[in-house]
Amino acid sequence: MYNFLVKNGTAVAMIVGSVLTLLFIVTTFMGLSSAGYDTSSDLLLGDYKSITAFNFGLTISVFLSILALIIMLLAIILDLIKNRKTSGKMILGVVALFVIFFVLYTTATFDVGGKWDTLNAEFGVGEGASKFITAGIWTTGVLMVVSILAILVSEVRNFFR
Repeated sequence: MYNFLVKNGTAVAMIVGSVLTLLFIVTTFMGLSSAGYDTSSDLLLGDYKSITAFNFGLTISVFLSILALIIMLLAIILDLIKNRKTSGKMILGVVALFVIFFVLYTTATFDVGGKWDTLNAEFGVGEGASKFITAGIWTTGVLMVVSILAILVSEVRNFFR
């Protein structure tokens, strides 16, 4: 199986992705037309909460995301077991990521007042969830800056080799 996926993995992924995309498009159009809508309908004008035409795509997306997460975690664990000597850097990176997130979480504030009160009440966002979201966004920004700097440094270093 491994050798087959090494040789044909990209083709298998493209075929599966294309089939799922086509199934999503077909089920969406069939579901919308059976509910009395067409492609030119403004779904926000009707009772859009009762439309179930997009459920297949959402279900498949959640399933594939969970499957990818499980496979990724298994691959990480296998890599840690196989490469004990070099896995220290990865462990340090994960610890650093958690430290950055924890620092950003503890320094995040819960925004209140004005539109924030309405949005927090409408979506049920409490103080913990707000701080978690803020820390996640800032952690993503920090990682983006670090990755851009790492790319620049490695390109400059490779230029002078």
